Amino acid sequence: MSNKGFKNVREPIVYVLNQELRKRDLKNRVSIDTGEESYDGELVEYPIKLTRDSATKKVVKCIYGTGAEQWSEELIRNTEGKVYQIKTTYPDSSTKTVQINKGSDNLVDNVDYV
Repeated sequence: MSNKGFKNVREPIVYVLNQELRKRDLKNRVSIDTGEESYDGELVEYPIKLTRDSATKKVVKCIYGTGAEQWSEELIRNTEGKVYQIKTTYPDSSTKTVQINKGSDNLVDNVDYV
């Protein structure tokens, strides 16, 4: 088979994907050309590190992202070892705490910001 003018098979694929994304007006969160992620204000979705209590071996903190994009959730437990508050620390050092309220049936009734 003769060479059809493409030296790299990746180039036409990247071109077609870029055109399709531009046409659909999607926010491409990953730059296909460089392979580097660009921060667009959205938080990383999956934790990269879990910190556990040495005595109970239960998770006390979840850390998401790295560097300037790093944020965390601290699980605050009651004397029974059950989570009743979640303190979230965002990349800009702001925090929000959520309280989990349970009913008499031990199921979550509602969640309030504290």
